[in-house]
Amino acid sequence: MALTTTQTPARISRRTATIAAIGSIILWFWSGVCFRVGGQLMPPMIYLACMTAVGSLTVFVLQASSGKPLIALIKLPPRVIVSGFFGVAVYTIMMQVALSMAAERDVGQVSLLNYLWPIWLVLLAFAMLSEKLDPPRTIIGAMLGFIGVAIARMDLSHPELLLNLPADLTPHALTFTGGFLWALYCVLLRRWKIPEENGGTAFHFAVCAAMAAAIAWSRGQWQSMPPVSGPIIFWILFGGIGPVGLAYHWWELGMKRGAVHLISLLAYFIPIGSSVLIGLFFRQALSSGLIVGAVLIAAGAWIARDAQQQ
Repeated sequence: MALTTTQTPARISRRTATIAAIGSIILWFWSGVCFRVGGQLMPPMIYLACMTAVGSLTVFVLQASSGKPLIALIKLPPRVIVSGFFGVAVYTIMMQVALSMAAERDVGQVSLLNYLWPIWLVLLAFAMLSEKLDPPRTIIGAMLGFIGVAIARMDLSHPELLLNLPADLTPHALTFTGGFLWALYCVLLRRWKIPEENGGTAFHFAVCAAMAAAIAWSRGQWQSMPPVSGPIIFWILFGGIGPVGLAYHWWELGMKRGAVHLISLLAYFIPIGSSVLIGLFFRQALSSGLIVGAVLIAAGAWIARDAQQQ
């Protein structure tokens, strides 16, 4: 995941940091639901602009409360700015567009395509970081991931429908590409040995907010903005403070001071938790293959990562 710039206070215990990271995982379960619901309540780009602006503001508040200089959030190496533009800002816009335009039946599968990023992470690390891999495990992990995506929208009682493609593959292509961009960004940060405090999450989400607002303005959507309501305010604040703001901050606390092995293991449940919530909110997306597909993706990611550690 992307790294924020907030430094971990020395008083944070291992147990507290681990609990914080688990909290970030739970918040990330909600990412797909936030994109979809928010994009239904209001024009998707307006929702994204508001949500990511709240997320950036949340990180600024966390930075200020920790006594760290706010300038550190935006004083970034040029290559981090460029790579994060694609790996964070453009990636997030692609996710919003994809999950907003996808047919309800396809929402789960579209979301799961994003969660192939751990597999991309391993393959890109092998290509760009000279990581050693166990080829059989890597191939098995990648195959499980792609099989999981394929069966995610399928009724398991009718396997002959596996080859029935969605009417519009644009949302699938967007999240597939977005997950790759995110993984590439993460690998580049490691390749360049960028310190954690220069990860630039807050900066790039602010850029994302500005881009989304500009897109909405170019389409005349601000003039047709629906009246502000309780649900709109809730999903803007929940999506911005939760999956965008607190989640990245809590994740960093866990990675710095928590039980990293346990946290990494639990992170593989993100596609499963996300799929469960998508199925609960969007019943047409809840096929008998959705959870099975999510489990296969999680298993494939774990196997691929394990291959990298051999």
